Amino acid sequence: MFRRILYFFLLAYSAWAAPVRIVGVVLDGATDRPIADVELLYKSGKTLVQSNSFGRFETEVESQNASLLVLKKGYDSLWVELSDYPDLLDLVFVLSAELRDLGQSTIVAGEAEIQWQSAHQVELSELEDAAGMRLDLAEHLTQMSGISGQKDFSSDLYYNGSRAKDVSYHLGRLRVPNMRHLDLGFPGNLSVINPRTLSQIETHDHYGAGPADQGLAASIQYQPQAPRDSFSASFSLGVTLQELVIESPFFIGNSFRFSFRRLDEAMLKNLGEKFFLEMKKSDPYSDEPIKTANPFNLSAFDITSTIYGLDSMGNNWSLNLLYSDDEYVIRQDTTNAMSEVNSIDIIKGTQSFFVLGFEYNAFLGTSFHLGYVRELDSDTLRDTTGFRTGLVGEEASFIDGYEMEKTKWSAGLEKQFSGHILGADLAFNLVIDRYGLERQFPDFSALQKSKLQAYVFNALSQMRWHSINRKTDLAIGAVTSLDGSSSPLASLDIEQKFFKNDQDYFRLFWGSAWRGDFEYRYIQKEIHPFIEKAASTKLGGAYVSKYLSIEPQTFARYYLNPKLPELQAHAHYSELNKANYAWVLGLQNKIEWKSSHHFSVLSNASSVYGEYELENKKSLPWESNARLDLLHHFRFYPRKDSLVSFILSHQAAWHRPLYYYKVKASRMESGEEVWGTREIKSYHLYSDLFRTDLRVNLDLPGQKSIFKQVRFYLEANNIFAHLKAKHFRFLGGENDRNRSLVTQKQDENSKYTYDLVPLMSKGMGLFIQFGVEGRFGI
Repeated sequence: MFRRILYFFLLAYSAWAAPVRIVGVVLDGATDRPIADVELLYKSGKTLVQSNSFGRFETEVESQNASLLVLKKGYDSLWVELSDYPDLLDLVFVLSAELRDLGQSTIVAGEAEIQWQSAHQVELSELEDAAGMRLDLAEHLTQMSGISGQKDFSSDLYYNGSRAKDVSYHLGRLRVPNMRHLDLGFPGNLSVINPRTLSQIETHDHYGAGPADQGLAASIQYQPQAPRDSFSASFSLGVTLQELVIESPFFIGNSFRFSFRRLDEAMLKNLGEKFFLEMKKSDPYSDEPIKTANPFNLSAFDITSTIYGLDSMGNNWSLNLLYSDDEYVIRQDTTNAMSEVNSIDIIKGTQSFFVLGFEYNAFLGTSFHLGYVRELDSDTLRDTTGFRTGLVGEEASFIDGYEMEKTKWSAGLEKQFSGHILGADLAFNLVIDRYGLERQFPDFSALQKSKLQAYVFNALSQMRWHSINRKTDLAIGAVTSLDGSSSPLASLDIEQKFFKNDQDYFRLFWGSAWRGDFEYRYIQKEIHPFIEKAASTKLGGAYVSKYLSIEPQTFARYYLNPKLPELQAHAHYSELNKANYAWVLGLQNKIEWKSSHHFSVLSNASSVYGEYELENKKSLPWESNARLDLLHHFRFYPRKDSLVSFILSHQAAWHRPLYYYKVKASRMESGEEVWGTREIKSYHLYSDLFRTDLRVNLDLPGQKSIFKQVRFYLEANNIFAHLKAKHFRFLGGENDRNRSLVTQKQDENSKYTYDLVPLMSKGMGLFIQFGVEGRFGI
């Protein structure tokens, strides 16, 4: 009997002392973000495992009662008793930083300066956490507070009800165009700026912070990430996009990054066939072979390189180069016959960007930048019918075309002063730009040319009162060009925090600004510069905690003599309508909730209404109007080890306005040249957008040889494309999209007068893409 009892206890002890598998994640206690390269050790000092780049770890311990030390440089060490955790396959270890938050103060020249974390400053990892590493950077930006919608199948964004062109974009401190690939009316467009090369994105909507040349709404500032000083490479091999990012040391103390991306031509054609053209040649009851033409010839790629330097004093500099090139031809088959093809090039053009920028930041608060930006565009627009009487061939269907080269030389200086006035920190911001425009277009049976050179100066003096609970930013300045046009610049922004504890707080904010920005308009074929002016105001609040944040706000905008929407191919035609002013009102609310690491929800909703008030006492709907614009992201980790994650995204926009144009083409009358005119009108139809996407990520655990991170992904766009239920149309479906423009003749006997109306065609169908992403290093 005694021997049986002894065997029983020995068996129980061996089971209790057998190796036990543990799986979990290590999180930052302040941000709830995963922490990489965290060591798990026994009390003896023996290392068990390190967390991977996603904060995940997986290993075996001697028993379920083991004591472990969780260690990471820069964080307080943490002792854990595994017996305190009921589930050893779902461990969550939270580390606290050794550096305590003292009002987010930094030491500059021996003095303490209170600095607030911007409410619109977001790390790329946070954006990816909600939406995954999606195809287009704009799909990440739509999550940010203040973004009130996205233009159909485009990277253009609206900010608090503004027009898309009112939003400026900065790469570091250098203002750049909203660079995107293949923005042709279907979702093959891709941001030229690679999100994998960025550290964070900031939104500045007042002059007290951010660049001086913020545009008429806000600046979206892309902050490049300093390249790693060790060799590493990231790659993505997908059916739509292939990319490679290489980082390495460069000379002594410097680092280098090279990025190359290309859009797959075959998949771009597939995208176009699904999203752009109606498949007219299909007859399930006929055995007749279908003769098809190649409707697309598309190519797109971009190259980015960065050299980054840092000295022992804390001064840093960077040299950035970016180049992209797109070419596209889109053809329309005009016959329904199965065995015949009659293709017309309805859109044909090229697009390229070149950016070269240098930036220097001194630790004492002085920084400057130099830059050169070149944008080259060409486009030809044709119809599928010969609408011009008396002409034959391509001339009968030709609508318009152009080629434009835009260049800009830019220099800027930003200086933080050590002195104070009325207790405010002082700063000065100056930007000098030289713009060059050259446009060529066919008219009067000849190639016409227009040129413009303009020098623009933006200067700001900034005063900042920042305490732990209150922030006030005041800026006063001016924007002027050498042609004599100018505008004052001014903004006042106030934020007040009401703390509950160190992490949870309420925030109230209010801000107003008077803005000005360089713009140009055509008078016949001549290009004339001017400064466009606008005012804006906002009022809102926010509740922010570790797991929940809510930020509602209301806003209003006013424009003085705004430029009406124009057709690029008809830019030199004189617009007969003129707006005296425009006004905009709107509401927005952003909600984000997340658990420790299983589930997260993000919602961004807005409603905008405004009008252009015309000289003839008529009005035109504001171009960013939407009864309701919604964006939702739902992320779920269904397994306890979180290797697989699901991201469900839903986007919807109701009642966006459309325009059409009454055009009278250039012509000869009594031997004299009469330049063409256009008149913008509100179209009787509206555009709606409904789309639901699903993305699945599979992250491989651990570090395999030189591989630091491997992820397989599958993304299905518009998963409810074939849903026919009327009451669930908001989930998706083949919504009619504004694809392009077509002609409607006003007078059968005239070859000069016609209407250009929106061409509504098949919208987004179901599209599936997949691939693998990874990073390896030495």
